Amino acid sequence: MRRWCRLQGQTQLHSLLLNRDGHSISHNSKRHYHDSFVSMNRMRQRGLLCDIVLHVSNKEIKAHKVVLASCSPYFHAMFTNEMSESRQTHVTLHDIDPQALEQLVQYAYTAEIVVGEGNVQTLLPAASLLQLNGVRDACCKFLLSQLDPSNCLGIRGFADTHSCSDLLKSAHKYVLQHFVEVSKTEEFMLLPLKQVLDLISSDNLNVPSEEEVYRAVLSWVKHDIDGRRQHVPWLMKCVRLPLLRRDFLMSNVDTELLVRHHSECKDLLIEALKYHLMPEQRGVLSNSRTRPRPCMRWEVMTAPRISQQWRNTILR
Repeated sequence: MRRWCRLQGQTQLHSLLLNRDGHSISHNSKRHYHDSFVSMNRMRQRGLLCDIVLHVSNKEIKAHKVVLASCSPYFHAMFTNEMSESRQTHVTLHDIDPQALEQLVQYAYTAEIVVGEGNVQTLLPAASLLQLNGVRDACCKFLLSQLDPSNCLGIRGFADTHSCSDLLKSAHKYVLQHFVEVSKTEEFMLLPLKQVLDLISSDNLNVPSEEEVYRAVLSWVKHDIDGRRQHVPWLMKCVRLPLLRRDFLMSNVDTELLVRHHSECKDLLIEALKYHLMPEQRGVLSNSRTRPRPCMRWEVMTAPRISQQWRNTILR
């Protein structure tokens, strides 16, 4: 009797609902995804239903293929294409840090990761390999916040190595903006010639005067004088000697043995002196070395005129 009543009640309720013109409600649980991934991560930690073991160095990391493939294009290609790994339960990874991989697998389940000075150097290349762009961007954001004259060249090089274009541009801009401080660091002294030339050739180099550029060049050369003295002519072509103060030209540049040793440098010094001695011919002498850098145009424009006595002294 009770069973019949239950069935009759169900039939009556069903009939009643069908008479409401298909009216329905939508249910959306905001916690469903979160709770599901929390549960899957617990299963991963306990080794339940795991169908892949990642081997890197001497470390083994258990996981679920579907979770890794859902957030990493690298794993998606590995597990869904006709690669041998798609049918394997054990995969060995190379060129990735074990701790970084473990952190990124954890991130795949939790969407949380801590980026700091202790792991950013290994985490960024690992995230790049696995194509986890969100983590990669977080690493770049952290490095951007750490820029300092003492490390900006290293961060710029790191960004270039790992094709982080936005970080590379920001770090390079920082180097140019803080060139005076940067030029006194060990990182600057270890730069290869091409990078030094690129920096001192830039119109955007922020220096109070061209003397800072000249001093930076000499410091770089003298850091390894035997290996770099032959580069002096190339470097001096990028220093805007005509924009140096006249007394600095005579008391520092003209007396520097590294400069006097090269005939090309003597020609550059003569060009600079002519620029000072014959202001009426500056239009003819105009070139990249006579073009003021934007940060110092006011200083150049307001430089005092040269006395006739000084002109005659130099011409002799």
